[in-house]
Order: sequence, then C-alpha cells, then structure tokens
Amino acid sequence: MRRIIRENKNLIVCPRNRQYTDIIVCAANCDFRRLCKIYKEKITIEILMEFVEKHPGYKLVGEIMPTEKVINKGEKEFWVVTGENQFVEVPESEIMKNPQKYIKKQIWQKPPFKYEVVVTLKRVKVED
Repeated sequence: MRRIIRENKNLIVCPRNRQYTDIIVCAANCDFRRLCKIYKEKITIEILMEFVEKHPGYKLVGEIMPTEKVINKGEKEFWVVTGENQFVEVPESEIMKNPQKYIKKQIWQKPPFKYEVVVTLKRVKVED
C-alpha cells in the first residue's frame, strides 16, 4: 500500500542545516538570509504581510544587506550631482576631457558595493 503525502508549500529545505523548515520560522530565525538563495526566492513580502496580520506578536523589519562588491575592470565611475536628489554617472575620462563642465559641481566616487533590502520578521511584546 502506497502512502499519499501531501506536499506542504510552506516547507523548505534549509541549505545551512539541511533540515525541513517552515518559511515563517526561517524568516524569523535565519541568520544567513543575506547569503541564502532559497530565502530570497521563497519568502515574499505578501507571505510575511499575511502572517503579521494574523499574528500581532510579530512585525516586519527591513535589513540593508550588501549583495556583492561591484568590480569595475574599466575606468572609474563618478557621480556628479546635477540637482536636488539627482546625479549622473560619468566616467573619469569625460571629467578629464571637459573639466569646465564639472568645476562648480559636487563629484562623488561611485561606491563599490551594491545593496538590497531584505524583509524579516521580528517578535514584539503584545500588550493586552
């Protein structure tokens, strides 16, 4: 006789400890969410919002995580501030060729890291 096993869509295999874990448990307890591909693929904001609506003891928290260091093998890129909250990426050779365009402007070196926001769960005290 063959057993019929229902597949639970909320279970994932944690690549860190190789155990079946619920998505919500992973979102609340995972210390390696920055590196975990399964976390980024499976856990969506909709799943977490639905969980938070049903359970007032949790809230959503965002974390800023570096994804990778951007390696530029070509020439350096700079950010030239053009207006309020606006900038243009300009290569170093362009600034060297036309310095008169950039004399009175703010120029920042483009940072080497790229960041993303990862949403997690945090347990809070519920006041009755």
